[in-house]
Amino acid sequence: MISKSKWIFAVSRFAGCTLLFLPAFGQKTTQVLVVNGTGSPVPTAPQGTTNVAGTVNVGNTPNVTVANTPSVNIANSPSVSISGTPTVVLSPGGSTGVTNSLDGQNNPTPLAVLEAIQIWEDSCGISIPPATNGGTCNFQQIPSGKRLVVEEFDAKGILDPGLKPVELDLIVSGLASHYFPATFMGTQSGGDDFFVTHQTTRLYAPANFQPTCTVTLSANVVSGGGYYCRLSGFLVDVQ
Repeated sequence: MISKSKWIFAVSRFAGCTLLFLPAFGQKTTQVLVVNGTGSPVPTAPQGTTNVAGTVNVGNTPNVTVANTPSVNIANSPSVSISGTPTVVLSPGGSTGVTNSLDGQNNPTPLAVLEAIQIWEDSCGISIPPATNGGTCNFQQIPSGKRLVVEEFDAKGILDPGLKPVELDLIVSGLASHYFPATFMGTQSGGDDFFVTHQTTRLYAPANFQPTCTVTLSANVVSGGGYYCRLSGFLVDVQ
């Protein structure tokens, strides 16, 4: 028969073992105390919702899912990438800032251009007196802070019989002239010849520039004539 003191020695010596062998007779229940380490590998609170206070850094581009429509505040202008075309809802009265990306010349790239917002149409007329073979007319000056995008150019000429426009120019910047064809339409009952131009295009006139229209004829007019120019497009804002 094992004495009580021997039982105590046996338990204290082998308490670190996973399994304690005892005689079948008089077996006792032994409690083992587990002490948590500094890293707390064993959770000390029920698992589920964890409230985190302070700054949380999430690195290495992981996927972070925010569910159940909580309130999320993003402060101090961090860099946030949102992919997968999620739905972002702003609260009533809320706002968000949008920054245009820069192009190759370090200028902001327009996010969208609504052509119907700033429609621009203008016309000018050239009076061709006798003994001359052409002339020039000026359109309105482009407003400051705007750029004109010309999408269409039209012109009509009324000339002496036999005369033809040999050069029809539209100048929208100080860089170059743009030439357009003229189509003979017929001779009016009074004897004048008619020419027209209707051409879609894509030209750009800078702010504060005054576009011009110029026509040169095949010879001098005798009784006089005229040419009428028109352009249409839209304005965009520039810095």
